[in-house]
Amino acid sequence: MRLNPLVLDLWVFRRRAGAPEYLVLHASAAKAARHFGGGRFWQVPSGVFAPDESVPAAAERLLAPYGLPARAVWAAEWSYTIFNRRFAEIQIVTVYAVETDDAATPRLDPEEHAEHAWLPFEEALARVHYRGLKDGLRSVREYVTGPDAAAPELRLR
Repeated sequence: MRLNPLVLDLWVFRRRAGAPEYLVLHASAAKAARHFGGGRFWQVPSGVFAPDESVPAAAERLLAPYGLPARAVWAAEWSYTIFNRRFAEIQIVTVYAVETDDAATPRLDPEEHAEHAWLPFEEALARVHYRGLKDGLRSVREYVTGPDAAAPELRLR
């Protein structure tokens, strides 16, 4: 069994009228059939660090296909483990918050995602159903998007 500590989730958010909205992506039927036994669910941008890649560089690389700029990046002070059956490995997933432009609209690859939504905290929390995603969003809210000013020591760019 392999252990992969290089996986990351990006809770991307924008501010509309000062309130954060979080990006969630709905897996396409094709992706679900390919990787998840047909199960479709809501997820966030994620991926794996390249060798010697910084967190801001990884965020920029992972968001580039969506056409989303990473204006600011924070450590969300959360990580979780999962068994990923697609790769037959245990993954340690670290969570980061990424602020993008307030008018941002992601480009979707229809082979990967069927739709997206920008949601307030409670709706985003209800939309995702995996504990790691839920707890990651709670941490993003606690440290980055909830306080009047995000914790400066967690800002990576």
